Parts: sequence; structure tokens; C-alpha cells
Amino acid sequence: MPKRLSLDEEVLLAGADIEANSRVAFTAEDLAIAAWKKFPDSFGMEGYPKYPDSNRVYTKLMGKKGLVGRGWLVKVGEKRYQLSEAGKIMAKALGSTVAPTTGLRAILNRDQKLILEKLLSSRVVTKLKAGGVEGVGFHDACSFWDISPRSNASNLQARLQTVESVIETANKAISEWGEITLTQGGSPIGTREIEVLRETNLLLLQRFKEDLDIIRKRTDERKFR
Repeated sequence: MPKRLSLDEEVLLAGADIEANSRVAFTAEDLAIAAWKKFPDSFGMEGYPKYPDSNRVYTKLMGKKGLVGRGWLVKVGEKRYQLSEAGKIMAKALGSTVAPTTGLRAILNRDQKLILEKLLSSRVVTKLKAGGVEGVGFHDACSFWDISPRSNASNLQARLQTVESVIETANKAISEWGEITLTQGGSPIGTREIEVLRETNLLLLQRFKEDLDIIRKRTDERKFR
């Protein structure tokens, strides 16, 4: 008898189906509908199975044990997600036909472009270009990652994963397509700009490791920004 899938695994497979059909980031609402359609017995509303129980899906996304915390999904915008490479591997192991990132044409979606534009215009990048690391404080780093000193561990992990994912996706897109533009009529960006972001992220992770470790110990699930 085949192994019964956990609810986490069913949500992951629903996300894999979305990506297999559209290959774009999906919202939490998209995921709730997809999970209900694929596994109606698991995600139908109690007493009203013809309607999706969205909360049952939402609770599987965030938190230390959620799909984002486990590294299966990556948050790429406000309530928007993509399967991580680890998530694709897991989905494939569970029987999904979702394609791995390798070999696909890398394309930045609208949310990723907005995040990339914000990173490139951030205070910390401007300060580093102007005079090095001395003028860079933790609040600058927080702005770069879109967190606050009061964020919790789950929020921190999600934001760090988002930044790294966007940088790497942009790097792949540039490697395949050459320079890219983030807005119509905007200046093109290339490998130099992506390398600046990669080095900035690494520098901040090293420079503020103690501050980040404090946040990583904060398991309060209240939504801090």
C-alpha cells in the first residue's frame, strides 16, 4: 500500500502542479485552491467539502516547521511563493513531474524585479559605493533584507531566502539572456550589479552575525516587521 502523504507534502505537490502549468510565482490563495482541487478530502471545508479550507493551507506555509521554514518553498514577494530547488527535488521524489531549475530558461517575474530594484537602490548599497563599510549599521542591513531588529526567526529566514533566491535567479537570467532591464525604459543591469548584491549580502551576513543570531533565537510567531 503506498505511503499516505502528509498535509505538508500535499501542499508541496499542489505548488508543483502550479509551477508545472505556469512556471511563475503563485500566491497563497492560488496554492489553497490548487491543494483543494488536487486533494479535496484534505483541504475541503469541514461540513462544506465543495469549498476550500484556505486556513488549512496557510498554516502549512509559515513557521519553523512550515514549507518556507523547511526550505521547500521560497517567499518571493508579499504572499507569493516559488518552489525552492530542495522543494522541486522533494516533489519529484513524491511523484510530481515538476521540472528542476537546471535547464530551464530563467525569467524574473514582476515581484522579483521589484525586489531586485529595491535591493539595488537600498541605502546599504549606496553607502558601500560611497565609502565602504564604516557607515553601514544594522538598520541599513535590516532595510536591505526587509526585516526589523524585532523580527522573529521565521520572518528572518524567509526574507534571507527571498533575497538569495532573487539574486541567484537574476544571475541565471543574465547568464542566459545577457543584460536585463527591470522597468520599461530603465537602465540595463548585468553581472556587475548582481555581483555587488551578492557581495553586499555576504558582507552583511558576516558583519551582523551576532545581531542575526539573536533574531534566530526568537521563536515568537507574532508578525514583526
